Amino acid sequence: MQVLQGTSAQASPVCNVRLRRHTVQQQPLPQRQQQRSRATRLHAAAAANAAAPAAARPASTAADSGHTALLHSLGEVGDVATMHMPWLLRLAHIKSRITGGDSNLALQESARGLLMWKAALERGLVLDDFTISQLIDEKDSFVAGQSMESLRWPEEPLRHVLVRSFSTLGVARFAKKYPALLDALLRSMLELLCKYHKTVIGEVDVVEREVDGTGQVYMTAAELMAEEVKRRGELARSANKGGISPSAAAATAQPSAQEEDEDAAEERASWSFERQTAEALVDALVQQWRKPIDTLSKAGRAFDGLESLLGGARGGSFDLGGNIWNRKGWIEMDKMREKLEDLKELRDLVRSLGRGGGWGPLRRAPVQHLDMRGRPGLLRTTLEAQETRGLTRSDDISRLLPSEAALLARGRVVRQAKLLFYAKMAEKGLATYERDGWGDFPTQIHPDRREIRPTADRGPILLCVDTSGSMRGPREVVAKALALECMRAAKAQERSCYVYAFAGPQEVRELELNMDLKSVNNLLEFLEKVFNGGSDFNAPVQKCMDRLHESKWANSDILLVSDGELRQPGPEIMRKLSGAKDKLGLRVHGLIVGSPEKKRSDPAVLRGLCSHTLPSGKNEVLVHEFESWAGVKADRSMQFDWDDALGNSARREAGLRLEKMRQAEMRRRRQDARGDKKGNNKAVRMPGKEAANFD
Repeated sequence: MQVLQGTSAQASPVCNVRLRRHTVQQQPLPQRQQQRSRATRLHAAAAANAAAPAAARPASTAADSGHTALLHSLGEVGDVATMHMPWLLRLAHIKSRITGGDSNLALQESARGLLMWKAALERGLVLDDFTISQLIDEKDSFVAGQSMESLRWPEEPLRHVLVRSFSTLGVARFAKKYPALLDALLRSMLELLCKYHKTVIGEVDVVEREVDGTGQVYMTAAELMAEEVKRRGELARSANKGGISPSAAAATAQPSAQEEDEDAAEERASWSFERQTAEALVDALVQQWRKPIDTLSKAGRAFDGLESLLGGARGGSFDLGGNIWNRKGWIEMDKMREKLEDLKELRDLVRSLGRGGGWGPLRRAPVQHLDMRGRPGLLRTTLEAQETRGLTRSDDISRLLPSEAALLARGRVVRQAKLLFYAKMAEKGLATYERDGWGDFPTQIHPDRREIRPTADRGPILLCVDTSGSMRGPREVVAKALALECMRAAKAQERSCYVYAFAGPQEVRELELNMDLKSVNNLLEFLEKVFNGGSDFNAPVQKCMDRLHESKWANSDILLVSDGELRQPGPEIMRKLSGAKDKLGLRVHGLIVGSPEKKRSDPAVLRGLCSHTLPSGKNEVLVHEFESWAGVKADRSMQFDWDDALGNSARREAGLRLEKMRQAEMRRRRQDARGDKKGNNKAVRMPGKEAANFD
């Protein structure tokens, strides 16, 4: 044993450790633990020396065997993200089996190609030849100075199909903005490459079949789809048997389209097996990414920043298979966004909501101009000498520049200088410092222009929307567009928005619209909702009053949206509402969404709720009537239901006549009871249920 130990010590420390394993067990416990730790250190050192190249393995400090040295030895593989490593290793293994070469070379090549795609997508580009030439020409690039042929990855024809499809899909612009989406896209690309190479070499992944309790084997999704396609083809052939098929009729009517289809079919038939495989796999990848990209585009068009909640911004993850991409509300949101382009009336109304505009931090806010009938605000005036903003021309001697003061002093000796000074003062042309500040005046907001001004935080928005059955049709479009505009304004002005969608008694849906994913789902749910039910106005007003007592919502404004057919809230609610107007400065706005023909009831309830007494004693009624029906009826699918409007008007007028006849009959009966023989005591014949009119 001693001879063997001596020989192994001269040969290798690793062998020395392996041969001493038989003698360690008979030694005391502390000595065994010490030798075990020493053996572990020897193993680690031997592994590090074996992994490093001979030229990069000097007998120097232990820092060379650390994490930095390991990353340098890995090359481009060390720069690949952790989530991509399993698929990258799998791809390198498959390519090494195909070429019969070293898997390390395949791994380095795949890592370099993946990093090039990442660098291109981070710039919003796809990896075509022009982008590769840009990367080569950059001095600090990791591929600087290399040849174009060695950097084309993946190999043709898959690369050509990928570049064309990604350019058509437009995914690069979102990958540039959101790193989480970029990581998901690169992972999908690696999965596609693995499937492509395995399909080319003839390997097919075996799909495990599900088996129920009785032993019945379920079919896979691909088999079910193939069976459905076959069944539909048989039905079409049986239906067209004995007659001219629809395809033949279409070919007869449109020969040019048929010729184009035949040319495309001939072109596809001439493709190689690799090209057909690449086209099929890339087409499946594009179909998988089409809905998320379309949804991100619609969200970005709705208002800035909404797509960041879906694209995995702020360190979030991007869920490619989430159900949010299939929501119908995205289509409605895009329609409402198009409608808002023509509904300037709604945009101006939302901009006027929210108290504030007084003293506060400097920020960009709408310009205010003097209006003696407006609400209090801040205007820049020379009467408040608070700060020096610059230079101006005036006749104020207290703010003279030193040059003008020197001219006045020279006038004691030179008469012309004295005359020049007084001439400039008479024309208010003296160069002086500009000193002014902000003062309280009655103002009116100019929403289209903005300036840097002291502005207190504008209050949140409490939106109460009538979702009864009478709000269907174009009124529903206006209400949904208004909710979208409130969320856009709340995001732009960094304030909160809360929606109460009310219908019948105790049917109030509460939705908070902030810039988070939950608020996006709330908005989509509201846009997908079909208006139906009654109009109970007590519950939403009571909930608004309760929310005003919270510090976050104390400075809120209330916007009521209805068609005007509302009942007066209870006396207790009206008392609370009046107290909030007096003590909290609450402002209640009302929007009447009537009809183009103005045959709706008089909105006396809304006028009473939206009346405010100004400090000057003047009564202000903040009731707005929607008039931009041309923008709502631009789409044929949103035409106003004229028959329904006429029917509602006829029923309302018939009800008024019936009430008049009932009152006349009651007066006649009271006269009969008193024995009064004066007047016409003829009984009024009340109409039956089947009567067509009440004349």
